[in-house]
Amino acid sequence: MHERGELLAATIDSRLGTELVAAIDYWLELPERTVREPTRPSTPRRWGEGYLCVDIGPDDESTWETFAPIVESDSDPESVARRAQVWRLPVTPYRSKRIAMEPNDLGDCHRRVDLRGVRVVDLTSMWAGPFCTELLARAGARVIKIEPSCRPDGLRYGDGDNGSGNAPMFIELNNSKEIADIDLRHCSEGGEFHQLVRSADLVVTSLSPRANANLGVTRDHLHAVNPDLALLSITAFASESDESDWVAYGTGVHAASGMGWIDGRPATPAFSYPDPLAGLEACATALAQLVGDAPKQCRVSLDRSVAALRESP
Repeated sequence: MHERGELLAATIDSRLGTELVAAIDYWLELPERTVREPTRPSTPRRWGEGYLCVDIGPDDESTWETFAPIVESDSDPESVARRAQVWRLPVTPYRSKRIAMEPNDLGDCHRRVDLRGVRVVDLTSMWAGPFCTELLARAGARVIKIEPSCRPDGLRYGDGDNGSGNAPMFIELNNSKEIADIDLRHCSEGGEFHQLVRSADLVVTSLSPRANANLGVTRDHLHAVNPDLALLSITAFASESDESDWVAYGTGVHAASGMGWIDGRPATPAFSYPDPLAGLEACATALAQLVGDAPKQCRVSLDRSVAALRESP
């Protein structure tokens, strides 16, 4: 994992001509580096014939409490996970077989990128997406994070927060950005969000494909506002996978990818490692997009970002 992280960090630093990422261990172990006793990833939950990763936050607890009794008689974790996804619950099965998938090709990384004057609209939350956009901001881009007060970033009130909404990990991943309180559910054509898109070079979103479509954050919608815009989507699963529209966090990807099955049983990761790896890969992809070395529309997924790790038994 650290080897993959170092490769991605070197790719980014080569593009920028500076040591932006530098100490990769710090970023890969960010929860432990920002608070003394971070919340650990959810443990495997025994369910019928196997195990589930029920990686839900406070907003999903009541939905899970309603859903769980409905599927109590279903002993197949795969079936339960599929049904949970209909409810938009981040629930995945622990799989014993590692799914074969080629890691993303980072391509030629020698063309330098100057981010001064580059404008980025940030529609990401939690870890992977904000890590990507924070690196872009620290490299000189102007990053405007869309964060409605009615639905703040889930990390804002996370570990170490004293009620002010300034959790250390949230600050570390968002400190170099501007925050815009815009609710995309109530955006008017020509409104503040469209104005930001019109003047942006890149939009980065970590919403699910379904949410992007519902909120108008698609290539067709955004290119109607700004034809020159680059769009980068960060999702849990790759577009060609059966789970392409599933919602999940890093621990859920760890479970579903087969990376969480060790010595014949499910194992909880020490931290949500797919997130920082995907964040680094997304940053490298964004830099390639901005110099024309990658398509205007790209998708980085957490499962593909850990694909290089699956080669080891």
